[in-house]
Amino acid sequence: MKSKTVLITGASSGIGKATVTYFAQRGWNVAATMRDPSRAGKIKDLTGVVIYRLDVTQPNMVEETILKAWDEFKGIDVVINNAGYGALGVFEGANDDQIIRQIDTNFIGTLRVIKAILPLMRLRKKGTIINLSSVAGRMGLPLYSLYNASKYAIEGFTESLYYEVRPFNIHVRLIEPGPVSTEFYGKSKEDIIPPDHEKYIAISQKVAHFYNLTFKYASQPKVVAKTIFKAATSKKHKLRFKPGFQARIFIFIYRMLPFSWFQKTIRLIANI
Repeated sequence: MKSKTVLITGASSGIGKATVTYFAQRGWNVAATMRDPSRAGKIKDLTGVVIYRLDVTQPNMVEETILKAWDEFKGIDVVINNAGYGALGVFEGANDDQIIRQIDTNFIGTLRVIKAILPLMRLRKKGTIINLSSVAGRMGLPLYSLYNASKYAIEGFTESLYYEVRPFNIHVRLIEPGPVSTEFYGKSKEDIIPPDHEKYIAISQKVAHFYNLTFKYASQPKVVAKTIFKAATSKKHKLRFKPGFQARIFIFIYRMLPFSWFQKTIRLIANI
């Protein structure tokens, strides 16, 4: 039986790296893409893994890399849009570069990958597209305005795409993690410097303390990778998958509480 093939963006660290390992250990071929292949580390030595350079903000590179991987693997069964960036902080302090990079990486970059792979999957009459969203794609959180915007866009786009591609036997999935112990709070994050105003400084400090406490109980990347694998291999037309207990709790509370109560709850626990 021919091994299936998955293409993963943002594969050099965190969820992407864990997902490469999880799929490879289960006999899949993996096209592991990243902006800097020198950061591939040990995953490049895994059986069935091929490393590709890919920056999702570069349209020509996206198309070329997708076609190259498709040709070399004789098809791609699953695409996982994981590449991401987080500009976090008070919106008024954000500069144009941060705003553009946030939307270009998390949202438009995802669209570029899908736009390149869809004609190939459509002709093949099968395939699965998995987009990494977040609980931040379901609810607005303090100091996450730009990141929220990119993930809300992913949610709405994926919901709509579901109807368009179902007639071609193409599945689409959304993965909605809560806090995950990754480099999101390291190399993948950029702090937005708040304006020099005492109220902005106060809210920034309080919310940072709240998130630091939350991330003490973050899920491990392998938990998310396991959920992604479940989404990739599911035969059902289920759209949303929530890895980790915090994701399930946050979304459950958000759905059950009246919105005004949810707002008050966030303000209370963040002390803002």
